[in-house]
Amino acid sequence: MTTTQAKAPVSNNDGKPLSGPELLERATQGFDLFQDGRFQESLAVFEQLAAMDGSEAYFQTALGACHLALENLDQAEAHFNRAIELDPTDLTPFVNRGEVHLRQGKVMEAAHDFNHAVSLDPEGKDPLSARARMLAAAALESVEEAQGVSDGDSGPDGR
Repeated sequence: MTTTQAKAPVSNNDGKPLSGPELLERATQGFDLFQDGRFQESLAVFEQLAAMDGSEAYFQTALGACHLALENLDQAEAHFNRAIELDPTDLTPFVNRGEVHLRQGKVMEAAHDFNHAVSLDPEGKDPLSARARMLAAAALESVEEAQGVSDGDSGPDGR
């Protein structure tokens, strides 16, 4: 969020410019609403913030997370795609987009996103990369199981 402070001031509905700290305060409010499970309210906060600063990748990631929580998968994917365009070094939108792909049944795309997220944190310092590793392994396992079924296994007991 420090990048927001360095950008030109944006304004609120009253036309008064918002400073970086004010944007950060609103983003924190949106994050807290999300953490409390108030996804629709969080979405409204981040929609306003994204309208004020469309070049802030965090706002796009947050919008995607809200839409993912609300099961608006296509909208979530679009916001994660935009976040990745704005900041391809942040692993968060890759992990979240991978989760969208999993819910859509696009296992290979999900595995690709999870593996890319892991590659962005090779030392495993970000806790989210551990989640990406776990999800990548689960996605790979489901692909292998699907291939096993198509290779002639008739069911889970092998008969």
